[in-house]
Amino acid sequence: MSHDSLIPREIPFRTLERGGAVLAVALLLIVLGVAAVFLTGEPARLWSGLLFNWLFWSALAMGMVVFAVALHITDASWAWSLRRFALAGAAFLPVSFVLMPIITYFGREHLFHHWLHAEGDPVIDAKRAWLNLPGLMARDLIAVGILYALALAFVYFSLRPDLRDAGGQSHRSLYGAFTGGWRGAAGEARHSKRMLNRLAPLLALLYAVVFGIVAIDLAMSLAPHWFSTMFPVAYFVTGFHGALAAVAIAATLLRRPLGIEEFIAPRQYHDLGKLVFAFSVFWMYLNWSQYIVIWYGQLPFEQEYFARRLGEPFGAVASAVVLLVFLLPFFGLLTRPPKKVPGVLAFFSVLILVGHWLERYLLVVPSLYEGAGHGVAGGAAHAALPLGLPEIGLGLGFLGVFVALYLWFLRTFPVLPSAAMVASEPDPLAALPATSPRPAAHRL
Repeated sequence: MSHDSLIPREIPFRTLERGGAVLAVALLLIVLGVAAVFLTGEPARLWSGLLFNWLFWSALAMGMVVFAVALHITDASWAWSLRRFALAGAAFLPVSFVLMPIITYFGREHLFHHWLHAEGDPVIDAKRAWLNLPGLMARDLIAVGILYALALAFVYFSLRPDLRDAGGQSHRSLYGAFTGGWRGAAGEARHSKRMLNRLAPLLALLYAVVFGIVAIDLAMSLAPHWFSTMFPVAYFVTGFHGALAAVAIAATLLRRPLGIEEFIAPRQYHDLGKLVFAFSVFWMYLNWSQYIVIWYGQLPFEQEYFARRLGEPFGAVASAVVLLVFLLPFFGLLTRPPKKVPGVLAFFSVLILVGHWLERYLLVVPSLYEGAGHGVAGGAAHAALPLGLPEIGLGLGFLGVFVALYLWFLRTFPVLPSAAMVASEPDPLAALPATSPRPAAHRL
């Protein structure tokens, strides 16, 4: 990564003052998602659609926070102006936490029927200590709750030093709640840096462990006879890769409305583009490693997982995933110039996110799909692909919720951190712009 981008001593206070049209579109998407819930005539498709969309959007939101964590751990000065674009993904975490028990409990008969009532199956009976609904729900709820709480604590300490006496009247009460027991600008910067230094490594490790457990419980267990040690790793790495792509899209779309083009220059895009490119290659490496070992092992109960996804009716989707996540970004971002062009990087990032969304679809739906009618055994090879209004409508609804919450974060909190928060060693003078020199008058 290049490190020639100097952090300016004075950083303007910026919140997103525009975006009403985008918010209206987001609300429309939410309405479409709600309509998809009520118009879907097949409960099995409804619950499988809710589950794989939850898996995609939750991993994306948490992956964005972990990207901000990674930038903090590595003291990545090149991306100081991108940190809050990653941090804003945390706005979706409360919604994710509320939806998880709803989906797993009320959709249990459709999602976990392969092992929920299986009797006399030696493979499933051997896994009963792990595969039982009360244990699964309690385990996931506690683990995800702890992870999300620490993620929100990371957000709190990242924002707190920049909110004292900042902003207008509309956010004064919220900022006051964030800055209770104020220690002074320099003291707050030092304290927040210490807390972030403690939280960041813990969050990075817990992200891998917790979302690995989530992948096993809510995706791999849908095919209870199948297992893969690479599966949890591929899941949380995909979430991080999607986060990189989402940050590239957000920075491209919002840097001009925010008036921060000078702080997100081609060199930032170049480094971010290298990460997007590298993780496309790494994603392919992980999935190929999982595939090739299972395939040459010639164990039927392991090969069935890939046979269902590479055959009809899901084969075209699997090919599209490889094309969107790996092949097109690989050749499109292979050289240096495309990475420096915001529109080009954003375009390939959109392809990557669509590919990852389809990948989450493949994690869930083929394990549950049994042919026409989504519950009738037999005839799966000739059935139509179960990808239509229920799945796409729910995806658009989740997109609307995510975008609305993301915009709320950027409209509420400063998009650019203060100089004190991005400096390697907090400087008392650099912390001052968080108060008087960064008033609401500096907003767009």
